[in-house]
Amino acid sequence: MTDFNRPVHDPTTDSTATDVPASPIGSTPVTTAVAPRRSRARWVAALAIVALIVVVTAIATLSLTGSAPASTVVGYVPADSVAYGEVRLDLPGDQRQEIGKFLSKFPGFADQAALDTKLDEVLDRLLSDSTQGKQTYTRDIKPWFDGELAFSMGPLPTEPATATTNARALLLLSIKDEALARAWVTRTLTDSGVTGTQETYQGVELTTFTSPEKPGAQAAVAFIGGKVAIVGDVASVRSAIDTGGTSPLGTSPDFAAARAAMAGDDVGSVFVDLRAMLDAALKMTGSAASAPPVGDAMLALIPDWAAFRLRVEGDALVMDGAMPHVDAAPGPKDNHANGVAAFAPPSTIALAAGNDYGSTVVESLALIRQDPTLKLHIEGIEDAAAILGGLDAILGWMGDSGVVIARSGDSIEGGIVSIPADAAAGRQLLTTLRSFATLAGSQYGITVRDEDHAGTTITIIDLGTAASLAGLASGLGGVPIPSDAPATLPDGHIEISYAATDGVIIIGSSPDFVRHALDAGAGQSLADDARFAGLVGRVGATHTGLSFVDIAAVRTLIESKLPEATAEERAEYEESIKPFLTPFDAFVAASVTGDLEQQHAIVTVK
Repeated sequence: MTDFNRPVHDPTTDSTATDVPASPIGSTPVTTAVAPRRSRARWVAALAIVALIVVVTAIATLSLTGSAPASTVVGYVPADSVAYGEVRLDLPGDQRQEIGKFLSKFPGFADQAALDTKLDEVLDRLLSDSTQGKQTYTRDIKPWFDGELAFSMGPLPTEPATATTNARALLLLSIKDEALARAWVTRTLTDSGVTGTQETYQGVELTTFTSPEKPGAQAAVAFIGGKVAIVGDVASVRSAIDTGGTSPLGTSPDFAAARAAMAGDDVGSVFVDLRAMLDAALKMTGSAASAPPVGDAMLALIPDWAAFRLRVEGDALVMDGAMPHVDAAPGPKDNHANGVAAFAPPSTIALAAGNDYGSTVVESLALIRQDPTLKLHIEGIEDAAAILGGLDAILGWMGDSGVVIARSGDSIEGGIVSIPADAAAGRQLLTTLRSFATLAGSQYGITVRDEDHAGTTITIIDLGTAASLAGLASGLGGVPIPSDAPATLPDGHIEISYAATDGVIIIGSSPDFVRHALDAGAGQSLADDARFAGLVGRVGATHTGLSFVDIAAVRTLIESKLPEATAEERAEYEESIKPFLTPFDAFVAASVTGDLEQQHAIVTVK
């Protein structure tokens, strides 16, 4: 979908100059008594949780409904927009009920019957703080606001000289009382010291005004059919009026495909016409003599559009993304369960893995090599890699691969785990690296030793202390290190360990991590954990990539370091921060390929 394919009408205007009163986001000062504030840290923590949920989520006091009404404001998106986003503060469909369940996990929100009151209190305080006490949400906004907040952007400027003055953007709000909304805007303009002119455009009265801070920039505000208020640059406001409430965005095939890919009610979404944005960017850079050209091979990788949405479930925030599949793009062509988790220790706190990693990187580098502006950089990398047999020898053997970080007592360990597509090639690379380390050992103090673990050889390359490595780097680089630097470096030797079998190659930060990963593959692993399996099942049991963070375990690990904090800091954490962190359990995300490339992620609470 490019520019939504709608013609723009020629304006026919009827204008009369008029002074328009107005007011900044606050009309009259609040005279009601302000309740004493709790600890600022506690307030910030509580507000952060709520903001995370829906970008100042759940405004509202609207009744629970059984199905999601269609967005009202989407019908007024200008035809030439390249991006559209909305926040559904009316909490459509099941979202009000699900947000209530989600928030009930946090202090102060256990009583779901009082959800509206609690959210109103949060928004009142937020708006009052931002307007120096001049306004509150329940008194000044809620009486006329109907819960839909959206923005559109574009078309993008194509000339650098006019990029600022020709920027296009629009804010759209659904309203339930036009008279109150109009009065609020009038007070806002008055209090801001703004004067404007009123005119009639396509039968709609709009007010055009100029900011005192930016005399050259004009904006406009209009109210359409008692349903929608629109604010933005003059051209965008007129284009919104031109739609007559039937913008082509909502019925375009791309927008429909995006919505279908992310079924269910949500509280926020964004749609971006990537192809239109790319075309504008190319025109912009094409007019700049210093801009490097972009190769066709790279341009072909850009999908036509991308969409994202946020949904709340009773125990999770759900974030989804979708974009069309591009055949020329490197990467896995089908989905399967990534094999790295089967060798991740049960104590794993973070994992990031991709399927068919080696071939994906090799394909990516081949594409980059076709771009004339990047070719020299790739050739430099290839020259450096030639000492180990080339990039394909270094990377091509890797199948499903990823980084695993696990907890070991009060510390962490980690490394790279790869399910080899070519185990012999992987072993050959490690043998080459071992040979280099052995040859360099006598000169630089590097030692190599082997250990047996249940019939598998673990090789440990001891690089010496951090101080000796700093000295080595200084000698090779010809740059002296400060005389006091060695004393500031950590004690102990730095070791890299690895083990290679037909089924897995592990490169770890210590021999302990390699042993733990080998044991996981032969016994209980992260993949065998019911909690982990359940989380992965929610985002895509078969996929092309997988990420996982055990939020609860990370928090516990950080808390184990609290004895190093002062008594005051510990007390502040326990009282004001921990209660809002404790409910968070885990983050997991997966990428899934098909006709669409989809990304699914959840943050769970318990």
